[in-house]
Amino acid sequence: MLRATTALFLLSAAANASDREMIPGFDAARAAFSRTGEMDLGSGKGDLDMARFEVRSVLCRPLSPADGLFILPFADYEFSVLDFDGAPTPFQDEELHSISLSSVFLSMSEGSPWLWGGWARAQLASDFQHVDGDDFTFDLAGGAAYRFNERFTLGLGVGVINLNGDAAVYPGIGFDWIVSDQLRVGLYGPSFIAEWAMDEDWLLTFRGDPGGGVWNVTGAAGESRSIDLTSYRLGLYASRRITGQLWLTAGGGMTVGNEIDYTTSGGREILGLDPETGFFGAIGLRLKAW
Repeated sequence: MLRATTALFLLSAAANASDREMIPGFDAARAAFSRTGEMDLGSGKGDLDMARFEVRSVLCRPLSPADGLFILPFADYEFSVLDFDGAPTPFQDEELHSISLSSVFLSMSEGSPWLWGGWARAQLASDFQHVDGDDFTFDLAGGAAYRFNERFTLGLGVGVINLNGDAAVYPGIGFDWIVSDQLRVGLYGPSFIAEWAMDEDWLLTFRGDPGGGVWNVTGAAGESRSIDLTSYRLGLYASRRITGQLWLTAGGGMTVGNEIDYTTSGGREILGLDPETGFFGAIGLRLKAW
């Protein structure tokens, strides 16, 4: 769920947009596949393999309905497969889907170092066996950023996740630091990114990102249940320009801080597991932002 606040901290980098992309790792469109293998569930409880395919695209170039106001809409789709090998009941192999529409809102005045903005998302996350109100979530975030100079911006904000259910509030901090023409470092909500441009066609990136999700699923007796997977991915990636702004990216690393909670629709925990560190590989295509 913490991943949601990442969108807010587009604010902290937008002021620094120049010939380089708006923010390291922020793409106008992308398609990627990743697999995490054999996360040990501990105490003879088996292990978990996870595969994920994701597609994201902005729906248009930034809209400007008024001077200094910009709106950027997104669409996302994720297909995740959780393969529980030897895990205790009630866990079973799951094929999970997530479809979301979101928008970032940004307000900035010419000559002012301040930026203000927000983010809103509507999401359907489900196994699609039985879709009802429990499968939908609505999230909001808002905050401000201050541009100290052309190379450094600091932002603060707060996100409210799952407004229509068991709502949770997450404060956040972010910064964007253009160290040099080759090196850029930032903390964008829960995502840390350090990117080195080796030349105009090669990028080397170290990043940490939330890698879990929350899905509504149908239990063995047809009841509404929730799977909440918390994970943080630390990885090293290499990107090669194919043509224009189209890049091929591949990399891998490890997942840490793994937790799985199986709960009722009201939030009561039925079973919780703490998978050990796992290792992942990823490959994808990125169309970098204008």
